[in-house]
Amino acid sequence: MTHELKVFVRDGKVFTSLTADFLPEVIPYQPPWNPHDDHDYAPDDSDAPLTPRWAYASRPWFPVVPLNPRFDGPIFECLNHTRFSLRTEVDAQGKHMLHRDIRGRWYELEKKLIWCQERLGAGMFVPWGTVLPSAPATFGYLHSHENAKLAIKVALRSRNAFLLIGAACTWHIMSRRYQGSNRPWMSVLTDDRECPIPAEWVLELSRSFVGDLSANVQRTGLFISSTHCPWEGQLPMFEHFSIPIWVHCAGDASVVDSMLHRYIPSHKVLISATDGLKWGQTPADGAWGHAGTWGSPENQRQHLDGGEPQAEPDLVWGDVPSVSLFPEPERNSGQLRGEDWQAFLARRREGNKKREEKETPAQRQVRLSRATSAGNQDLPAKKTTVFEWQPQDEFDGFRLRICITKNDVYSVWRKYSATTRVYDSFHNEWDLCDELDPTSVPDGDWEDEIFAPSPSPPPPALPPPPPPQPPSRSSFLQDIDRYFGQHEVASSSTYSHGVEHFVSTLSYHLGFQLAASTSVPRGRSATFESWICKMQWLHLCRLVGDVGTDVSTIPDAQKDIITCFIGYLVTLPTSGLPEMPSDLWDLGPERSLAVSNAGIRVSYMQLPQQRLYVIEPSLSASLVVWKLVVADAATAVMCLWRDWGSDITKIALNLLQKGIAFKTLQAMAVAPDARRPRTELRSYSPTYTLPPFKAVYADYVVYEQHRHEFMNQPRARAALLHGGLVWRLALHSFGFDDLPSVLEGISREAVPYGLMLLINDQTYFDDELSEEEVDFMCGTYYSYNNDGTMDKVSWWPRPQAWAASGLNVGFWSTRCEEWFQKRLDNIRQGVSRIHNTPVNDDNGPMTATRWKRSLKFNPGTNKMMKNVDAACSQYLADNATGENDFVVVAVRL
Repeated sequence: MTHELKVFVRDGKVFTSLTADFLPEVIPYQPPWNPHDDHDYAPDDSDAPLTPRWAYASRPWFPVVPLNPRFDGPIFECLNHTRFSLRTEVDAQGKHMLHRDIRGRWYELEKKLIWCQERLGAGMFVPWGTVLPSAPATFGYLHSHENAKLAIKVALRSRNAFLLIGAACTWHIMSRRYQGSNRPWMSVLTDDRECPIPAEWVLELSRSFVGDLSANVQRTGLFISSTHCPWEGQLPMFEHFSIPIWVHCAGDASVVDSMLHRYIPSHKVLISATDGLKWGQTPADGAWGHAGTWGSPENQRQHLDGGEPQAEPDLVWGDVPSVSLFPEPERNSGQLRGEDWQAFLARRREGNKKREEKETPAQRQVRLSRATSAGNQDLPAKKTTVFEWQPQDEFDGFRLRICITKNDVYSVWRKYSATTRVYDSFHNEWDLCDELDPTSVPDGDWEDEIFAPSPSPPPPALPPPPPPQPPSRSSFLQDIDRYFGQHEVASSSTYSHGVEHFVSTLSYHLGFQLAASTSVPRGRSATFESWICKMQWLHLCRLVGDVGTDVSTIPDAQKDIITCFIGYLVTLPTSGLPEMPSDLWDLGPERSLAVSNAGIRVSYMQLPQQRLYVIEPSLSASLVVWKLVVADAATAVMCLWRDWGSDITKIALNLLQKGIAFKTLQAMAVAPDARRPRTELRSYSPTYTLPPFKAVYADYVVYEQHRHEFMNQPRARAALLHGGLVWRLALHSFGFDDLPSVLEGISREAVPYGLMLLINDQTYFDDELSEEEVDFMCGTYYSYNNDGTMDKVSWWPRPQAWAASGLNVGFWSTRCEEWFQKRLDNIRQGVSRIHNTPVNDDNGPMTATRWKRSLKFNPGTNKMMKNVDAACSQYLADNATGENDFVVVAVRL
């Protein structure tokens, strides 16, 4: 992997990197390096793990600590606490300790992670002197304490220690992948002889910050001095996985570690970077020639006039608010009106850099001494001014920089911690702001631990305890069951919002004339007669997508005519449709189609392999910014039959409620580079497994939970526009009541990642599912066989199988809903009775071939819909006149 060297300059120091585009806001203190005691200088730093550290030979796992960890999912959601949500209880001695429920789950997680750490590291090369992180329990969350605040303080510090254990696991996983281990790391855990871990638990671990080595999880990284690199084998691995590495280029260029020669910039590049900084051509914290992207850099405008940059509020949609909407800053605070704390600190930092350029050596020495003294003191010095950024409720929480009086400094100071205080050595001022680190714990809560002395002599030493037993398999499954139990094959209310009844299906979807003659047509073929004799009324209802519950009022004579009508659609070839009696069918040989909705017009656009139909008002401009487009001719004709008016939103909502596919193409002019590869999106793709694959309870509920999670993404509206079974699965996760929100327009992800069509030199965009996302929605698993071939099995039929099924009538019918509820019940029964036993073939995932056999039902449905679609296409091509003129437009993909 090739990286370009970036150069950073801050406070007169030069840093370089091959893997980072930005320098962290805070550069940690660099302790003196002692080659004899290097391992003793490496603390656990469990109280502040989310910041980059200097490289230590004994802690090679420090750089892979997650920068912004998400405590979610079945494994880590038990750690999702702040100091406000942690509960405590009082023991028999009247002391406070973490609540037993939280304490028990943390201890179980600790045992599992340590077990994973040991198994992943077994048989791997580990540098000499490596010290693995201490167990979280050693930091005291299992102990009782003098008060609740102290118990919470200790619990939070212990929670941070879980990140270190996770980082050690990540380091082992990274090492296995980099060294090309013969065994995938997941199989190391699932195939362990002593304690095989369930595959679904390991799958969740791979999707967490422990196993996800992609750019989706940012890592804290590390600093290295150019004079000494403690790792020979680790540095190339970190570079390979793009772990942020910053090298401090020491003043003596003649003393450079041989591993770090690539990090030393040439004299020309160094002069260019320092000169560019001097003339304001590059930000001090950004790479020379590169924009900052690491962490959460502030957006600042670079000023070239030598003056101090003014604060620039974040860009938002709509009008930029006037400064009159902000409170008046406190006098002598230095804050500009409308300037938030981030902009103030950025402006102050730029001003300090200019002051530093004019400093004399003596002034610099005094200032650095003052900064060192301020960092070592527990409280601010008497001559130091302290400012607190206080939210103003009447201005929506906007913060003002308020000077704290000398009498209040002590009480206010204790409300903050080292990560929420910023010292300015040029002005001799402290800024206190809890938004600097919302998860920090105030110093006032971090009291010294007090353990009561033992009233009696200590008991004699006991023999060492036996080695801990590995976690039980059931404990891993409990994590899955506990987290996904609330979604346990989630039930779904029977959908009835847009369901068509039998008569409306005949009239609007098939074109049957309700006023047809009740006399039985003559001159029918032998095939037709044979079909009529075999067909039962209930079977006919199911053939057209109805369950036959609301047809009791239809007279027998009318039933005979309807049976004949469906018989023609099923038995006639497409070329023989003109033989159908004209009084039966609106689309028959003497078409009598009456356009009920004269308020709309339909045009079509011809793609290379598909024709799309555009539905828009005929007499007035559309009230929405997108175009309603359908791919099905029968749907376009149905919109002409229906009296839905000219409101495109109302028409689209009716289609959406019926599970009919359509697009909402929105015209936009965007920059050529606006399109981005879909690999930059968070992946929601099918699961890859090794054969033989046998699904268990957790497999389905994990899939279902991930589907629920996906439907919370903005672009997931594409699943509801997809129609058919994908629409119903999306509806199962999304809910019925929020359907109208889908029509609010395309998501922000549509332009860079979605569908793009170029029509008459106008670019249109819409949200669209990728092929992998469609498979994901259907619960698909990719299983690689020993011969290199791949099988696909899915909990629900994929679109190809659904399109060829006897349930596909172009909309979500009552029979589709009946089948869906039955399938859901079968899955629930098959996977929920015995959670850890593989499901049987009928209730588990199936291949496409088996799905086609399972969904075959009555083959007459496919023949019927093929003839209806052909007739609708011909009608739209032959009879477009007047208000409903069809316009051909050229389309380029």
